Amino acid sequence: MVRKSQVKDGRSAAMEPWLIFTSMDDFKPRQVMKLYSRRMQIEQNFRDEKSERFGFGLRASYSQGAGRLFVLSLLATLSSIVLWLIGFHAENKGIHLSYQANSIKSRRVISHLTLAENVLRHSPANII
Repeated sequence: MVRKSQVKDGRSAAMEPWLIFTSMDDFKPRQVMKLYSRRMQIEQNFRDEKSERFGFGLRASYSQGAGRLFVLSLLATLSSIVLWLIGFHAENKGIHLSYQANSIKSRRVISHLTLAENVLRHSPANII
């Protein structure tokens, strides 16, 4: 069992400790947390690809062929990379502060993808 307090760089914003159970005795708590964090990112990426509300809406394509699903997934991945780069650039320019609902400036509050989506929707000229 790994507790958040055992990992120095655990997210301080979380109110409750993470209780992660594992049978991998040869991994240190920090390694288990990194693996779990990576797993959460992968699941989030799948949600972004499939969801009509939060992502690219691959569910709505009703595609069943492996080749077509591969191409759609590749396009979604490439789009995610471009959006991430736009969001990263917007954050470096300080544009992210006008899209936050709070005044926290010490850490990222919205993801690069969400920031890119907002900037492209509301003020695409700010990216240049």
